[in-house]
Amino acid sequence: MRNLAIASVAALALGLAACSAETENKTEAAADAAGEDIESNVNAAGEVIENAADDVEASVDEAAKDLDAEADKAGDKIEKEWDDAKAEAEEEAQ
Repeated sequence: MRNLAIASVAALALGLAACSAETENKTEAAADAAGEDIESNVNAAGEVIENAADDVEASVDEAAKDLDAEADKAGDKIEKEWDDAKAEAEEEAQ
């Protein structure tokens, strides 16, 4: 009877060890899959951020070009008005 009890306990221990190994393998597989999902999501987020940064940079460049063009127009207008005022003053002085 004692041998039967020892054999039963040993069989139970082996069964639990097998279950534990299977659970560990499944847990590892789930963790690996989760890690791959996280990596994929991080990569996708990185691409979205990079694309957004590229869009912002392009918009800033375009705004800078527009600002330069407007500044040139304003400078040309001021210069023309100055020349006109100078010419008018010279005509009045004669």
